Amino acid sequence: MPILAPTINATDPADYARRIGNVKGLAKRLHIDVGDGVFTDVRTVGLSQVYDIDGVPFDLHLMMNHPEGHFENICALMPQLVIVHFEAPCARAEFFKDLRRVDIKVGLAINTETTIDQAASVLQDINHLVVFTGQLGHNGGEFRADCLEKIAQARAINPNLEIAVDGGLNQTTASLAIEAGADVLDVGSFIHDAKDPEIAFVAMEAIAEGLS
Repeated sequence: MPILAPTINATDPADYARRIGNVKGLAKRLHIDVGDGVFTDVRTVGLSQVYDIDGVPFDLHLMMNHPEGHFENICALMPQLVIVHFEAPCARAEFFKDLRRVDIKVGLAINTETTIDQAASVLQDINHLVVFTGQLGHNGGEFRADCLEKIAQARAINPNLEIAVDGGLNQTTASLAIEAGADVLDVGSFIHDAKDPEIAFVAMEAIAEGLS
């Protein structure tokens, strides 16, 4: 059964608190974005401003250049998983080793224009892959259904990969992602921009659980 992981992508502390509040008591897993404003044109709250929901595991998605330079701050947050971008400069092999030494799983995100062939050499060395189907760092936007074929391509290389889809997910596109084999749905604007975020969350969870 796919997991619903609400995305927390906020440019200021007040919006961060609002988004956390939208899913508190509902979410069983979170996907928290941190963007440096360089690798992606969106600068989010910084690592020092990130917090989670007590007892809820979270994935830390680093949309930044050289995330390895923030190792101590990352460890202080105690994420279950750290995701870096294939397209971003990073001493990836050493960074992954360092993370695993402190029992943090490692993941890779690939943007819409990156192919599985380009990232193939990394796929055997990760726990989690994020397939982007929308514009990096931006809430909402157009859903790229053609990117879903990457799920089967990646799983052919590493059958043990947990694969998430991120970008433009709503009730219709989430169903497409699940049909394509997604394990995790990183859902942002569908929940946070809804008139009633709780109703939106429950509707999306029903899709993930095959109840709708």
